[in-house]
This record gives sequence, C-alpha cells and structure tokens, in this order.
Amino acid sequence: MSQAQAAPAASLPSAARSILAVTLVAVLSGFAGLGYEIVWTRMLAVSLGHEIVAVLGVMSALFGGLALGSVTLGGRIAASARPGLWYAGFEIAIGLWALVLIPLAPVVGDLVPLLVPVDAAPARQWLVAFALPFVLLLPSTLAMGATVPALEAVLAPRVARGVAVGQVYAANTAGAVAGTLATAFLIIPALGLSATLLACAALNFVCAVAMWTQAGAERAAKNANAGAERAAKDVNAGAERAAVGATDEAGRRSRRALPGAALLAALAPLFLTGLLGIGYEVLAVRVLSQILENTIYTFAILLAAYLAGTALGAALRARVATPRDPQALTGLLVSLTALASLAGAGVLGVSQTVLTGLQDLLPATMAGRLGAEFAIAALAFLPPTIAMGALFTDLAQRASDRIGGVGPALAANTLGAALAPLLFGPVLLPLIGAKQAFALIAVAYLLVLPLRPRLALAGGGLTLAAVLALLLAPVSLRFVPVPVGGALEWHRDGVMAAVSVVRNSAGDRHLQVNNHFRMGGSASVRSDHRQAHIPLLLHPAPHRALFLGLGTGATLSAAGDHPGLVTDGVELVPEVVESFPLFDRSAPHLGRNPDIRIHVADARRFVRAGGAPYDVIVADLYHPSVDGSGALYAREHFAAIRDRLAPGGLFCQWLPLHQLDIDTLKVIMRTFLDVFPDASAYLAQFSVETPLVALVGRREAMAYPAGWLAARVRERSLARRLDALDLSDGMALFGLYLAGTDELRRFAGPGPLNTDDRPVVTAAAPRTAYAMADRPADRLLALITGLDPRPGAVLDGGDEEARRRLAAYWRARDGYLEMGAHTLAARGPRDVAGSLAPRLVDLVRTSPDFEPAYLPVLAMSRQLAVSDPAAARRLLEALDRANPARPEARRLLATLPLGPAAEPRPQPPR
Repeated sequence: MSQAQAAPAASLPSAARSILAVTLVAVLSGFAGLGYEIVWTRMLAVSLGHEIVAVLGVMSALFGGLALGSVTLGGRIAASARPGLWYAGFEIAIGLWALVLIPLAPVVGDLVPLLVPVDAAPARQWLVAFALPFVLLLPSTLAMGATVPALEAVLAPRVARGVAVGQVYAANTAGAVAGTLATAFLIIPALGLSATLLACAALNFVCAVAMWTQAGAERAAKNANAGAERAAKDVNAGAERAAVGATDEAGRRSRRALPGAALLAALAPLFLTGLLGIGYEVLAVRVLSQILENTIYTFAILLAAYLAGTALGAALRARVATPRDPQALTGLLVSLTALASLAGAGVLGVSQTVLTGLQDLLPATMAGRLGAEFAIAALAFLPPTIAMGALFTDLAQRASDRIGGVGPALAANTLGAALAPLLFGPVLLPLIGAKQAFALIAVAYLLVLPLRPRLALAGGGLTLAAVLALLLAPVSLRFVPVPVGGALEWHRDGVMAAVSVVRNSAGDRHLQVNNHFRMGGSASVRSDHRQAHIPLLLHPAPHRALFLGLGTGATLSAAGDHPGLVTDGVELVPEVVESFPLFDRSAPHLGRNPDIRIHVADARRFVRAGGAPYDVIVADLYHPSVDGSGALYAREHFAAIRDRLAPGGLFCQWLPLHQLDIDTLKVIMRTFLDVFPDASAYLAQFSVETPLVALVGRREAMAYPAGWLAARVRERSLARRLDALDLSDGMALFGLYLAGTDELRRFAGPGPLNTDDRPVVTAAAPRTAYAMADRPADRLLALITGLDPRPGAVLDGGDEEARRRLAAYWRARDGYLEMGAHTLAARGPRDVAGSLAPRLVDLVRTSPDFEPAYLPVLAMSRQLAVSDPAAARRLLEALDRANPARPEARRLLATLPLGPAAEPRPQPPR
C-alpha cells in the first residue's frame, strides 16, 4: 500500500469524529434558531398588536435575512481556508445580538405608536409590520444566513472523502423541530422570554466554541501529517495538477457559459418553490386557526410539522440516485408537489370533522387535545411538505451542479420565502379566499416544470384537472357551524381572523370569530349593556370614556345612553367593525351618535399613543388562552392604562370566568393589584353558566354614599334604560360588588405576575381551553366562597341601615348563585313549585331587596295558577309574607279564584 493510499485511511477515524462534532453543532444551532423564532414572535406580537401579524413579520424577516446573509457573505466564506472560524464567528454574532435584543426590543416597541399612529392606513400598518422585524432582527438573521455557506464549506472536505453531508442537515432540522416544541412548551413557560433568549444565546456560544475547537484540532492533525501528505502529493503531483487544471478550466467554462439569463433560469424555480412553500404554510395556518385552539402551543405544533415534513422530503430525495434523465425526476416531483398541495387543501376542508373524531377517541385532557392537534397538523402538512422538501433538494442539487455551490440556490429559495408572508397574508387571502389561493399555488408550481413538451403536458394536465376538481368540489375552508333552522348571514375572511354573523332558529344573531368565540348578539344585549353601565355609574361624572375590544358593538353603544359622554371604541379586527350594521338593534347608537368614535387599531398601541386622558376605560372580555390575548392582561398594559386615566378616573377589566381557571384568575388579580392598589370586583349579572367578573381599579380610593345612584342618574332617558336593565337603584348596583382590595389580595395570594417578559397567562390559560376540569358555576362558587366583602368598604357614611341591607342582599345573592349552580348540575325533571320556589322565597325573606328572587316566584305562580290555583295561592301568600312592602304578590293573589279553604262554609237551612 502506497503512502498516498495510507494517508486517507489513517484519517478515517478522525473524519468520523469530526463529522460527529459538526452534527452535534448542527443540532444545537437548529434548536437555537427556531427557539429564537418562537421568542421573537412572542416579543413582537406585543408591539405589532396581533400574533398572526407578528408571525408573518418574523417569518419574512427571518427568510429575508437568511437570503441576504447567504448572498453577501457566501462568496468570501467559500474562498476562505478557515470556514470553521467563520462559522464560529457567526454563531457568536447571533448570540450577542440576541443579548442586545433583551433591552432593545421593548425600546423599539415603544416607537411603534409613533410609526403607526392611531387610524393609520392599512398599507402603513403592514409596512411597519414587515419592516420593523426585518431591521430589528437583521444582525442575527444575516449571521444565520451566513452560517449556511460556512457549514457547507466546513463539510466540503468530508464530502470529498465520501462522508455523506445529508445527516448534518437532517440533524440541523431535527434540532429545529426540538427547539420549536421545547421553547413553546417548556422553556418560555418556565423561564420567560428574556431567559429563553439567554439560553439560546448560550447554545450559540457552545456551537462557536465547538466549531473553533474542531477547526483547531483539524489544523493540528493536518500539521502532524504534513510530511506524509507532502510525500503523497509529490508522488501524484503531475496527475493532480492536470486533474485540477482540467477541473478549473471546466469550472471557468461553466461559469462563462452561465450569463445572467441562464443564471436566472437556474435560480427562478428555487425562488418560486420558496414562495409557494411558505405561501402554503401561511394559508394552512390561517385555515387551521378556525378549528384549533390558537394557543401558544398551536403555532409551535404547526411549525414543527412543517419542518419535519420538509426535512423528511429532503432526506428521501438525497437517497435517490440521480437518474439518467434528471428532468423527468424534476417533473415528477413538481407534479407530486402540486397535487400534494391540493390534497392538503382537501384535508383542510374536512379537518373539522377529523378533529372532532380524534377528540372523541382521545381522553379529554390537555395531552389528549394536544395529540389531536398534532394529528391534524401532520395530516395537513406532512404530505405536501415532504414533496416540497424533495423538490427543493432536487432543484438545489441541479443548480449547484451548474453554478457551483448550494449557496445561491438557498439564497433564491429563502428570498421567495421572505416574500410569501406579505403576498399570501394581507393580499391574496382576503382578496380571493383560501380555497382559490391553494388552487393558485398548485397552478403556479407548473412554472417549475422543465421545458419539455411531453413532460409539461402530462404534469400540467394532471395538476389542472385536480385544481378544477378542488374548485368544483363541495369542500369549504370556512368552518362556520350553523344551527338547525338558522343561517349564515355574513362572512369575511380577514388576515387576522374569519368573522361570521350567524342567525339561529329563534332569529337571534351572533358574531363568531374563527369558529370559536360567539360574541354577544341580540340574545345577550342585557349583559353587553350592563358591561358599559356598571363602570360608568361608578364614576361620579364621566366626560370621556374608552372601550377596548368591541365585539358586536353593543357595549360601546350603551355608552351612548349617557348624555354628553364622548366615547372612543377600539377594535383590532376590521371585519368585526364591518359587521356592526347587522347588530343595529342591540347597538343602536353606533353610526348615529356623533359622540361615539370607532378606531380600527391595536388596544395596547392605542393606549400608549398618548392623548387626552379618560375618566373611564373599559376593557372587553379577552379569551386568555388565545395567543396574543395574554398580553392584554400584562402588567405593562395595565400600567399604560393607568397613565391614561384622568384624576379620579377608573379602569374596568371584564374577565370571562367561563373561560378562566381559578389559578389563571389569581395571576390576573395579582397583576391588576400590583398596578391598581385600590381595586374592587363586581359581577355583571347573576349567571352561573357564563359568569362575568369585573376588576375595577382607581387612581384614588373612593367609597359611595347610600343614595349614590339616585344622585348620580338625573337624566330620564338614562333612568329608563337602567330600569330596563334592573340597575335602577343603588342596591342593585352595589349588590354586584364582590370584594375590595384586601379581600382580592387574600384570594389571589402570593405568586408570579403576568408581564410581557413572563407571559404566565399565555402559558397557563390553555389548560382551560384544552381540557375544562370544572364548570364555570364551580369556579364562580369558589370565587364567592373565597371572598368576604364588607359593606363599609363600598358604602361610606353612617347609614348603618343601608349597610345592613347590603349585607343581607349579598347573602341572598350568594344563596341564589349557589342554588343556580346546583340546579344546573341536577338531572331529570324538576318540581319547580315543590323545590325551587320555596328556596327563592327564603332568599326574599333573607333580603326583601333581592329582586332576582322575587320576580321568578311571581312568574312561577302565574304558570302554576293554570294547573293548580291552590298551590299558586300558597306560594304567593308566602312571597307576600317574605316581602310585604311589594304589592305584586297581593295583586296577583286578588286575581286567583278562592280555594276550598277560603270558600264560606255552607249554612244549615232554617
């Protein structure tokens, strides 16, 4: 065996160790890279106003930086003799900029209200949404893009030795999948955003040290074997020089043979596949947001499925030897990708049915619900992305053979990917709808087909036939459940949400957003209006009010019942505002009252934009588990609201207890109390199925005189409206009071606060969305049992009688809610007169002021009088004794026929 043969053999163990080290670096680098994407999305969602907007902006910025880094730095790295050191330097740069972003990101976020003023045009809002992440993240994304050609250069000698490079790229993708899931499910909930950035930066530094050490070890090994290598080179010098010269000359001829048009032809398919592949992801995520829970975990699951599919496709293509007719293989992959995209759209069309079936099969736990989401993500993403990954690998290899190196191919692909969120998000989706956009993707893939007539005709014809079948098939990508006897009256597919107005068989209209949340409507007008009146009545004389989150507009409209009140309403989703005319019966003041102004904007950005202070600020019911809503319960947001209050102003945050577990409620309470040390809690009404709780905070403490409401309401029109809502007296208003600061603080207990950096609510609230462990009624009972309100905390002065009556009212209220919760849990027919009615009479006896118990007994008596007048008479007599001050029971008694016991006895004949 010659020296020339012995030297490579001796280096094999070293090469194996080297490739293992590079593989581990690739795993850690992929983990950190996707960890950054998850964290950056969370950080920028707070500034940009919506999670979907942040997803699109970060995706575009990430791919744009990758393309720019690969193009600008790839050539220098390829020409370097020490690519490992370049790679280490880029990993250090990524980690350092991640550390800089910890203090920098909040500062940049404060500039957004200046860049996007209130009521800015949509074009300006989207410009900032894409430009801001690109500029802010550019140092890191640029370095990430440069690591790709650096890693390629590091691996080049190993490829020459016959060591496969595919395992390294597969390892990088495996690390990316692990980073996506671990960051969302484990690290952010445990550490928060800043600490997660620190952890990812530490991984970058580990990668840098490992690659630096590996490069040093290779240089030492090369120097140790220098003599043997020089001898081997001398033996074969002539042959090698001839081969290298021939190769260089061939490369020069190849490069000369690729003018601009030919280079464009080689890279254009890669650009197009990047655009269409990420376009598919944008559309699929948007469609699935209508059926999945849209928690912090949902996007991580979908992204992990997308990454896994593309990596698997790339690995499968790498295992296939290039055939004699490579164009035929490319044409086959193009056709398969187009057809798989159409099949994916078809799967999305039945995903609601599949998801329901999976949820029925799996346990009703958080793990079971997440398992169902994983399955839906796999069905929707794996077949198309496997085809996409194989097609990209095939096109990249062909481009690399023509232009030398995969760097330009990857740059073209990522450039297309960078433009996809902008094109498919705010443009195509609302313009043509998701179904037509999927069809457009499949047709656009035909542009990638090799220019051979028979191949293009076969693949194109099959794809066009499948497109036509999809468009004509009764498959809808709108998931709007319509009740029996009802109808879908209105629908819009927006960038951030799908918004629908549905009518039920009774004629009631409801607003639905993303098929999840039924917002208000004609059936909930009482509750919606009370959510406006309660906080407004607690202020002595409000002149300006702000409502954040509008739903059907009914709550905002109720502010128009207060004469002279100038009101601003802020709604994030423009399609929600478009639906207001359909709810004009429950929101009659909208569009008619000049003192009510509506703004389509982000609530946090609107508050931070500055301007005149408000006397009252009311925040709507935000579903806490929905990704992005947790930021509306953050300490930073509460503090910004406090700073917008006028002297004596108050802030009311409504909480949907039917969508909140007790632990998350306590987190929100602690956070609220940290900003508003003087706080109280109120109920909206006495509902045990959808209980709504208000946290009311003030800049200054305040207690109310017993005759507060009578002195507060002087306008007849307002008084009539309050009477219709059963808010016409102070006992009805302060009877909704649950607790003051001390009681709330004891109930909330010690624990973490919800902040932008520690999004505790975003991480914890999905437990309720995925697996409801108890009923809303149970949570309401736990709340009222854990609170012990004192009348003196809400009523001032020396009116002991008023305080005594209020305490009695609260006892009756709590008994009423407890009875409602138990009645709701009971099964089978109920004997109303024999069970519920006497208990209601007892509540009236406890508090004659407690009208919610008095009026139902009257209604029961009227119904009972038809079938059993004697029983109705006994019930009314008991009610009259419980509250003799009210005349309604006696009046109804006078209309009933006399029973046997009341008839005059017959007289004996004379």
